[in-house]
Amino acid sequence: MNNPLTAGANGSRISEIDLVRAFAMIGVLAVHATSFATLEMLDDPASYPVYNFLNIFMKFGTPVFLFLSSFVLFMSYYAKPLSAGTFVSFYRKRLIHIIIPYLVFSTIYYIAVAVTRTEAERPASLVVDFVNKLANGTAYSHLYFVFVSAQFYVLFPLALWLLKKLPRLIPFCIPIGFAVQWGFYALGQRLDIEHASSWAFTYFSFYMLGVYMGIRFPAWRDRLRSPGKGPLTAYRVLSVLIWTGWLAGGILHSRIWYDLRTGLETLPLYVYSLYWNIYAFVSALVFLQAAFHLGRRFGDAFLIRKLKAFGAMSLGIYLLHPLLLAVYRELKPGAASMPMLHLWYAGGFLLALLGSALIVWLSHRYLPFAWLLFGKNEIGGHNRRIGSPGSGARLDRV
Repeated sequence: MNNPLTAGANGSRISEIDLVRAFAMIGVLAVHATSFATLEMLDDPASYPVYNFLNIFMKFGTPVFLFLSSFVLFMSYYAKPLSAGTFVSFYRKRLIHIIIPYLVFSTIYYIAVAVTRTEAERPASLVVDFVNKLANGTAYSHLYFVFVSAQFYVLFPLALWLLKKLPRLIPFCIPIGFAVQWGFYALGQRLDIEHASSWAFTYFSFYMLGVYMGIRFPAWRDRLRSPGKGPLTAYRVLSVLIWTGWLAGGILHSRIWYDLRTGLETLPLYVYSLYWNIYAFVSALVFLQAAFHLGRRFGDAFLIRKLKAFGAMSLGIYLLHPLLLAVYRELKPGAASMPMLHLWYAGGFLLALLGSALIVWLSHRYLPFAWLLFGKNEIGGHNRRIGSPGSGARLDRV
């Protein structure tokens, strides 16, 4: 989503990463489009299991985006010499293409919410309230993601310097990620940390998986692109285990949430967090492998090319789609048959998917300052592959 760089260390664009972004973005849209259905369709035993499954099984979007963020950064920067100029350029790009759109959309969403509230519901000072929400990513429920990403950008130079200085720490990146994430979780149980889901430490296992895979990417690239060549039996076995575990984990994750929402069984809170953590963690590996496999076999197919273009617009789509969904929900039919309600929910997903993509695409094509809203225009280079020259568990609803 952040699209900071979609290039390898040799300057070649890795278009498969845009394909992973597309998968993650579809997951985000599916979760948000079904969030109200998980409340409103609870009394329909025929369809509720389907809505619950879609809403929970697709909860891999944000973690996969966070994984990609650190993956691309360390893949791009780890082999480069450290210099002040490198980091000045790094922060300038994030300010222009990430932080400014965040500020713009935070303002848009805050104003949109404020004008729909009554005088009694509004805070005493809109300015103070807005600044507070801006400072913790809560101007609207989905904006925490950009705030979390900004925290990792602050940590990035230190992490890069440390791993270059002490490369023996690289094999321990993933255990460190889990230790930090669950240590922060345990701390939150004792101190009741406010807006804990807006802290990068809540997602540290995904970040550190990206760090490890980004640094080790040259060793994994050939296996991802050509798994059928060479003595890769162990790799194939590992792939089957990962995919099987991913599917089973997603189904079990959906089941425990179904039991919770229908009142069948309530488990300790950490169980839901643990299931989500493991499932989303494995999802990052599954979609990375799937993207390279699809890119190798069907890279020139129409659907794959469109998915890559969709992934290249993911930041803008992420920022925009809740606004479209909010307007769409105001048009919900008051008395509709069950088939019409199902069509209405499906329409919300299609609006978020196609409507957001069309608006972002048209904006990048025709508006001279579209980057102020939707970040850098990454669409032009989405169909290039490695080796070709390139350009550069939240529980709340959205």
